[in-house]
Parts: sequence; structure tokens; C-alpha cells
Amino acid sequence: MILLSALILAAVLPPPAYCQFDCRPPGPTAPRPTDIASNPAFLSAASDLTKVLQSAVSGDIEAGWPVENTSFSIGFISRDQEDKKTPVWEFHYLAPNNVRGTKNITRNSQYLINSITKVVSDYILLQSGVPLDDPVTKYIPELATNSSRINWDAITLKHLATGLAGIPPMYGFSEIYSLKPYFESLGFPQVQDVEYPPCGVVGLNAPCTTSELLHGISELHPVAKPGSRPVYSNLAFFLFTHALEIATGKNYTTLLRELVTEPLRMSNTKESPGDDSEAVIPPMESLWGSPYAHNLPGSGLVSTLSDLTAFFHSILDRSIMATETAVLEWLKPSSFASGSPYNFAGMPWEIYREYNLTPKHPHNVDMYGKGGGAPGYRSQATVIDDYGVAVVLLTAGSPKAANFIHNAVLRILIPVVDQIARDQATAYTGTYVSSPGESFDKIKVAIAQDRDSLLLQRLDRNGNDMLAAYRELFVANIGGTIDVLPTVARIYPTDITTSSPRLEFDGRNGSVVREEWRIDWELVGHNETALPGMELGKNHCWNWVTGDWVYYASESIDRMSFERDASTGEVLGVEIPVLRSGLLRKAPVQCHR
Repeated sequence: MILLSALILAAVLPPPAYCQFDCRPPGPTAPRPTDIASNPAFLSAASDLTKVLQSAVSGDIEAGWPVENTSFSIGFISRDQEDKKTPVWEFHYLAPNNVRGTKNITRNSQYLINSITKVVSDYILLQSGVPLDDPVTKYIPELATNSSRINWDAITLKHLATGLAGIPPMYGFSEIYSLKPYFESLGFPQVQDVEYPPCGVVGLNAPCTTSELLHGISELHPVAKPGSRPVYSNLAFFLFTHALEIATGKNYTTLLRELVTEPLRMSNTKESPGDDSEAVIPPMESLWGSPYAHNLPGSGLVSTLSDLTAFFHSILDRSIMATETAVLEWLKPSSFASGSPYNFAGMPWEIYREYNLTPKHPHNVDMYGKGGGAPGYRSQATVIDDYGVAVVLLTAGSPKAANFIHNAVLRILIPVVDQIARDQATAYTGTYVSSPGESFDKIKVAIAQDRDSLLLQRLDRNGNDMLAAYRELFVANIGGTIDVLPTVARIYPTDITTSSPRLEFDGRNGSVVREEWRIDWELVGHNETALPGMELGKNHCWNWVTGDWVYYASESIDRMSFERDASTGEVLGVEIPVLRSGLLRKAPVQCHR
């Protein structure tokens, strides 16, 4: 029987394909892990990580970078940490050749943070109240000249903030006059000085004024059509922050103070140049102490591990914006990046989907990062929201160090955090039954855990196998339309919770937290054909369109909820609303001799 919902699906879905289980929802198999800082497994892994880094900087093992010239600070941040500005783990190293600046690196030592500045500037745009979809020419009309090669009227503030404006990265600043002989030695033609930009060329002329920069930008060639694909651009950040200054009547310094550093208590985050006495200054040519002028909104802030811990912790705990929805929307891709299926661009996130970050339990983990670099400095911030954690790394010295250090932290700590989540998920496993006298139905639910997720292993009502019924309904409504069959019933949390007073069935007071979960079937293709193209589409993932489709008397068959004690976290029971089950309580474990 083909039901109405199947006909609706047929109208909106593409041709049949096969869904591999690699498209399971990313992240842990339970609500984000808690009490990370006090967990023995995490403490042990953090101790191991400290020892590894100490061995690297002491020369006991090969670091991969000149440790005598490279200082760094790194912190691991957890959503549940007690102090917003203190990571749950941190490590600092002052290289012996660092003779300028601070003589004692702490989480309050200053670094140039380079393009992590872009995250702050995008946050300012989001908090400014200026409409993101306004064209940039509304505020900077001089861009819209008839002679401009770029269609500025089609470029919005959001395009600029997400890298989708299609404009060049730099004007003038990317040219270094002293490299002219080098270009000529490679076979490039000799050019006259007047052929360089009239301002902003390092070693040739003065920095651009705002009017000179806007005039120069208007003569640039586009790199891509607006909205078509991401193009990394520092100019974009100058342009949208300049538009903000015009729209609000406040300069970038004021916007930074009012929207970021004062509300988030980031007192050591400021425009370059910073404070030499508090700074980590590399023993080589660097941009420390340089004013960044128009490049400030894209790469010119100075900050500390403590301040950036506060910033990224506020993303993890959702307090950085007025609503959780706004934060979740910010942590989303805007477009694909490059030609890779694992790279995406955001606002201004450099998003990478890693499958083998947790080797014992491989699954997709989305990392929302932002890296930055300038002579003498490299920085990296990475938010892994699935686990409620983040990493912030600041380096002064060799550019090679940052990638090695950052990846070592991920490799050692993230598998442990994933295991903590899995260990905590065992609290949900077991058999749940209806209590005698409270229901006319006899309902039994068995929840187990395998290497991938929690499973709805058994669901019986009055002797009927309801999982078999679920499968039949799925095939009748959806499976035949998109050519897939449901196999294993996996369950995942949605992070949707409500609180209410505790029912006094067990004589205890207090409150409970109700967590919404969903059944997410593992799907496989089942039809064969002699026509060519059978192998195409095997990586299509249909799970996102198959959820919440089948209802019975106003209740979805794939919704379920757990109830937990708000103070202890104890799992009190599970409810299957479509079966009108009420709260099913966990049956005691039977011991057999």
C-alpha cells in the first residue's frame, strides 16, 4: 500500500540511491560528555599529552620544528568547565631564544592572533543589528562605479563575511617591492614602478588611505561571481567593517569594545600593537608591534589564551548570543570549499569533516576552525561542537609548529572525550518496562550499545514485535520510494530538553530533565538492475529526509524521550509516545548463579 506521505516524498526526492551508514549523524552517541575536567581517563590522557609536548620541546623526541625559536600556548576548552577563562588543560612553552617580551608565558601572555581576528569581526557583524543581506553599496556607494569590473551591487555584507563575495584577497598589501628582482630572475618581464598600486606596496609607497583603498578596490578583477564559491579575502573584512562603521556611526575600536571585549571580559584583546612587556615575541622578523591599518578587521588583533578561552567557551555554552538558535546557525557551512567532500566554508569558519579522529569508533566529526598566519606568528582555533569542546593554539616562531601541535592535541584528547561520551551513554542501556497497575499494556524496551551508537534492540507491546511493525511502515511509506530498506534501529539525542517537577512515584522530590531522542534507521539499498549507473549515488544519505515522516494519531513513530534526574543525572525511564507508553522504568538487572 502506498500512503499519502510516500506520494509526497516521490514528488520531492531525487532518483533512487543507496545510503551507506557512513552518513550516520556526526558526534557522540549520547548528550555531550560532562565532568570532563575531573574524569580520570581525561586526566590521564592530558598528563600523557603534557609529557609528549615536554619531550618534544626538550629534544627527547623529534618535534618537527625549531623548538629553540618557537614559543607557544595551547588550551583545551570544555563547555562544562568551571571558569570560562581557564581551559581544562593548557601548556605553555617559552623558547630559549625568545629574549624580547615576556619572560614567563601564562594564559595571559599576548600574541598576534592573525586571522582568528576574522571570527571576532564576523561576530561583531552578527551582533551589530545591521542587516546581513544589505548590499555593500548601500553603505559604500563609491564602489558602484560604471568602470568597476566587480558587480558590487550584487555583493551583500553576508557575502563578504562568508567569503562568497568573489573578490581578491588583498590590494597593494600582498605586493612586496623587494621581490621584484626575484620575479625577474624567474623570467617575468621588467616593469616600471608606476605599474604597482599607488599605495600599500611594502617597500615602495605609503599605506593606503581609505579613499585610495576604495578607489583601488573598484579597479580590481573579480575572482568569482558573488555567491558562487568561496574566495579567501582580507579585503572583504575591511569592506564590511567599514560599512558597519558608516551604518552605526562607530569605528571598529568602539564596536570591538562594546560588542566583544567588555561583555565577554576580554580585557587583553586589542588592536595591534600590543604590550611588549606582556608579549610573546619571536626571535625573528615578525609583525609584532605593527599597526595593521585597513587589514586590522581581518588579521590585526592581539589576544591571549585566557581571552580566547572565554570567547570560544561562550560559543560552546551558547551564551555568546541572545539565543541558542543564533549560535547554532552561526556554526553552519555557507558553501563547499575547494573540490574536497570534507572541506566547507562558513562565517568565517574553515570547516573540516574528519572520519578517523576517533580510530576505535570511526565516524564523521565536524571541526569548525579558523587558522591564521603572519611573519613570526601562527594561530589556530577549532570548535568541535558535537563534543562541547574547543582547542586554541597561539604560536610565536616557526610556522611549522602550529599544525604539529594542534594535531597532537586532537589525536590524544578527542578519542578520550569520545570514549567518555560512550561510557556515559551506558546509563541509557538496559530493559525498560511498564509498571504493573499503571498501564493496561505490557511494553518492553531494550536498549543496547555497539561500537557505533545506542540501539533500540527490542520494542514489544502486548506480545507484538513493534520494531518489525516500524520496518513495515517505513517500507510502505518511504522505502519503496527511495529504494532503501531499514535494518538496525539506532537512536540519537537531539539536544532538545525540557525541565519539569519530578513525579513522586519513587518518593523523591526535585526536578527532572526530559531529553528528546530519535530513531534513525540504518538504511541499505535492495534493488538491482542491468542498466548502467547502478554504482552511482551510493554515498547519498537519505536519513535527513526520512525522519518524522510516519505518524499514528498525531505522534511520530520515530520519537522517544528519556527522563533523567536533574541533580544526579540518573536515567529514570524512557517514553515511546506513539505507543502511549507513559514512563517506562528500567527493570532491575537479574543476577544468575
